[in-house]
Amino acid sequence: MIGLGAVFCLSTPNVWANDDAATIAQLRAELRALSARLETLEAQQHSGVIKSEAVAASNPQPSAAQPADRIKLNADLRYRYESIDVEGKPDRLRNRIRARVGMKAMINDSTMLGFELASGSDDPISTNQTLGDNFSSKGVNIDQAYVRFQPTDQNLDIYAGKFKNTLLRVGGNGLLWDGDLRPEGFGLKYAQGDIFVNALGTWIDESKSGNDVLLLGAQAGITVPAFASAKLTAGMGYYEYTGLNQPTEDLEDLRGASDFSGNRLTANGHYVADFELLEGFTELKFPTSLGKASVYADYVKNLGANDHDAGYVFGTKLSVADWSLGWAYQDIEANSVYALLTDSDFGGGGTDAKGHKLAASYSFNKKVKVGGTLFLNERNVDFGNEEDYTRFMLDLMIKY
Repeated sequence: MIGLGAVFCLSTPNVWANDDAATIAQLRAELRALSARLETLEAQQHSGVIKSEAVAASNPQPSAAQPADRIKLNADLRYRYESIDVEGKPDRLRNRIRARVGMKAMINDSTMLGFELASGSDDPISTNQTLGDNFSSKGVNIDQAYVRFQPTDQNLDIYAGKFKNTLLRVGGNGLLWDGDLRPEGFGLKYAQGDIFVNALGTWIDESKSGNDVLLLGAQAGITVPAFASAKLTAGMGYYEYTGLNQPTEDLEDLRGASDFSGNRLTANGHYVADFELLEGFTELKFPTSLGKASVYADYVKNLGANDHDAGYVFGTKLSVADWSLGWAYQDIEANSVYALLTDSDFGGGGTDAKGHKLAASYSFNKKVKVGGTLFLNERNVDFGNEEDYTRFMLDLMIKY
């Protein structure tokens, strides 16, 4: 018995040592497993954060400032001193103002609302107000109110309401349309590659007793590279006025005028001609050692008239540093275009006039500009007593 006990006592520490080594090995294995599991979880978590950040970057959430970013405001003021010298009549000196304020709001990525108020009267081609009428208040009107759709990204713009003219005027000329004209109805602008198409479907006068006066028309053209970084634009247009074959007393409310600004009338008070206008235009823009330059030409033929049925303008523009210079010569026969919508300054407005236009302006910065325009014209060239017409305009323009 004593021998057995001694053997047991001597063998016990070895058994314990073996058990401790096995336990430690097991614990180490479990720690290694836990460590590997933690590394796997950390890797998955890191991957999830990156994915979440990528998703957030590609799908930004609206911020409190974003709605304000979708609204753009604009405003401008023009002060004009004007001198008008008509042969055989007293000179006229006057001061005029034009004020406009507008807003454009993006409803979504394809829809925009536009609204603008402007000084002026019911004249569709002028927003000027003449000063000096016993300090009277000046009128403000809705100059633009429209919705613009872009159903196929930015290649196609569709307008509905009262909006800026969607038809191209090369060189900004006013042979067919005054720059202040805001058509009412529908407009379209399409551009794809080198090709563009512009169109109008508008009401000039809605009548409850007679025929509505409509303007329907479209342009098509190309803009292509030319020599030495130049760009050439060329195209044609066709425009038809309907409902103008009614007596003139039914049409006088179009502009409150009875002389119809150069268009000829019959003894019965009808227009002598229909207005079916075919237009051809071109403009070349190119760089020079002085600055950017352009030359342009526009020609119109009234297919609905038998005589005095053509008009044209050609001119050039040059930008030198902060200066802009321009010259044009225009000849617009009596029945060549619908007179109530053509340039309101050239020859005093309307048709049956020819002559030069010279312009120069200087920009102090992007917001402030001064400019002068001189018209040296002859009017009543086709009918009536021909007379010289000289008009000088000095403008101060400030915009926001």
